Amino acid sequence: MLTQTTPNDLTPTDLLDNFAKFVRLDTADGNAADDTVKTYACTVRQFFSWCDSQRLHPLDATKDDIKLYRRWLVEIQAYKCATIALKLTVVRRFYAGAVERGLILANPALGIKPPRENIDPAERINYLEEPEVTGLLESLPTENTIGGLRDRFLVAVMVLEGCRTVEMHRACIGDIVKRGKDIGIRVSGKRSRRIVPLTPDLAKLLNKYLNARKRSGEALLADTPLFIALDKRTYGGRLSRRSIQRVIDKYLRATGLKEQPKKQKKGKKSASNQSHQPSMGNGEVKKSFLEQNQEHQPSSGEKQRPSKESSSRSNKFQQPQRQLSAHSLRHTAGTLAIRAGSDLRQVQDLLGHADPRTTALYAHVADRWRNNPALRLGVKVPL
Repeated sequence: MLTQTTPNDLTPTDLLDNFAKFVRLDTADGNAADDTVKTYACTVRQFFSWCDSQRLHPLDATKDDIKLYRRWLVEIQAYKCATIALKLTVVRRFYAGAVERGLILANPALGIKPPRENIDPAERINYLEEPEVTGLLESLPTENTIGGLRDRFLVAVMVLEGCRTVEMHRACIGDIVKRGKDIGIRVSGKRSRRIVPLTPDLAKLLNKYLNARKRSGEALLADTPLFIALDKRTYGGRLSRRSIQRVIDKYLRATGLKEQPKKQKKGKKSASNQSHQPSMGNGEVKKSFLEQNQEHQPSSGEKQRPSKESSSRSNKFQQPQRQLSAHSLRHTAGTLAIRAGSDLRQVQDLLGHADPRTTALYAHVADRWRNNPALRLGVKVPL
């Protein structure tokens, strides 16, 4: 039991196990998803690895140590502000769990804020224009196999209805809602559930997809995943969030909207692996926290830098300045819906935004050029 153990005697495995229990009990009102627990554990392992490089036991960390860790995330790892915010949040939750279990007296990560992102919030919204959406949908497979129908419905519902990756990952057959002739999907977002109404075309595509699965002999029960994996190892299982992202990336690349992944150069070691261990002064090399606890050896946490080789692929849709992803399809749905005349409240309900100010960002993006007040001045600029 932890109450019978000296805190500094706890191994990384002990700390991770107890943190996982804390996350499952404390996060999302005790209903934390498995992928959330995995993300938190991975982030804490990276923090442990940094502590190891500093010859620091995690439970001995001070506020200044957490600030040094933040600096490492900013300067060495070069993470984006949003990523740093997530990592600091997880570290703060780790220490909150340690305080709750009596391992430490105070949370050293409390009050340590991420760096501010000095850009217009609207610039973070990467979306597709209507011709690009058409090109993306035309790139989808036309065969009526389970895989072809799954991909067509998945991409279409995300780009037109703005569903999140996690919502598609969690959706089950029992989440399909029928109201007369209307069909929708009940999705579970970050903190809420809502019904996403399907357009008639999407409803027909969903029925074709489900019928193909029935013909294969699959029993479609209420808890059966709506989107299933089709590889040999996990066939019929729930399609993971990462796999959904891969599906979206595949078709973004096929349309030329996303560059092909860069190949990593072999034989290149990270700087952290080349550093020497400090001596204790008597010729003996000081063992680090992780070396003293061989039960768990997390990776160094070094962020792999992509190759700087430029892609020779060119396409009329390609815009290198954008970093498109599965989440960009959600931005696309919101931006194009407002541009087409939907009001903010309708788009907020569709996307499941808790704060209308989040939805307002899409209006800002959609209207910035069309409703530029300078256009109303009627002043001609000499050319």
